[in-house]
Amino acid sequence: MVRRPDLGYRDEGVNLSDPRAFDTVRQPFGTATELPRVAYRSLQFLYLEDEAVWTREWVPVGTIHEIPEKGDILPFTLGYHGVHVQRMEDGQLEARFNMAQHGGCRMVPTQCQQGERTSCSFTSCGYSRDRGPITDVAGQDDTRAKYQYLGLRPERLHPVQVAQIGSVLFLNIDPDGDASDLAGGMDLPAPVMRADAVRSHRQWLEFDANWKFSGQMLARVDDLSNSTNRVMQGHRRASDGTRIAVQWVFPNFVLLTQGGQTCAVTLQHTAITKTLFRVEILSDGLLADERLAFWQAELAQAGADAEAWQAVIPAEPARDAQTGTQTAPIQTEIAAWWAQNALITRFERMPQVDSDIPIFRNVEHYLI
Repeated sequence: MVRRPDLGYRDEGVNLSDPRAFDTVRQPFGTATELPRVAYRSLQFLYLEDEAVWTREWVPVGTIHEIPEKGDILPFTLGYHGVHVQRMEDGQLEARFNMAQHGGCRMVPTQCQQGERTSCSFTSCGYSRDRGPITDVAGQDDTRAKYQYLGLRPERLHPVQVAQIGSVLFLNIDPDGDASDLAGGMDLPAPVMRADAVRSHRQWLEFDANWKFSGQMLARVDDLSNSTNRVMQGHRRASDGTRIAVQWVFPNFVLLTQGGQTCAVTLQHTAITKTLFRVEILSDGLLADERLAFWQAELAQAGADAEAWQAVIPAEPARDAQTGTQTAPIQTEIAAWWAQNALITRFERMPQVDSDIPIFRNVEHYLI
């Protein structure tokens, strides 16, 4: 956490940590409203998500293809917490908090507290943009980069829970997180579960949209076939008229499958209004040019749609013609409806914190 949760989360006149503030959002599909616009532009809402989701959930961070060799390191910032997972000499996986959580700064600089990941030489900082996997490359010295994450005694770093389902890596920084229900209802597509599947393409794309908009546009479905509190499954028609199987593993992992190919996208918010698509395409073998163009078109369309939704956020909602009050639009995207319910459920489950530590105290002499 990055602030005192007992102070609550309030912005634009809304008590964001009170689930009752979202009663209309949790109605059945067709009558439920969209999340209030504050959810897509508020730093306080980002703090709330950090407390309720990123620090308590089993979060997908990529696949084993990112760290295939011994010693490889995959950094991933969960909320405001810099962590990494490393493949050890015996082939097992270990995850830890990074050694340099704040880049060696004595305190977090103001410019790093605005909800946007900064471009900083300390890529291990919980406020900096993540770099790609750190692997041993002949003729390349990664000692400095590895030191930022591992320090001199990585065994003394605070551990993070790590789990693997098929080829997907999950991290959870909550020491009380229970992995027993992680695989419940998680019927991942074959290319993700098969050990011999090939990662035929990898790239990172960034779009100017909140991560929730990005997820709902990537996971847009025409029909919902199955859903739990953790996973949604459905289908949609692609840009070329064919059908794609869609799966959204809450909070940030979207799988698009057609035939023997799965486009796996790990979402990572890099600002309140920016999202990084960490893309991996898993298949039976090499990816033909036309198939790569197909998947890139799907990703580009999802990103453009998300940006279009984000662009209207600063505008004021419509007002009721009779009462003059602002009216929340009805949620028309079923994937978004599922995701907003999953999100509010996490707000409800979030522990309520009471603290008797006063906010303001008299300054005490250092000799007392």
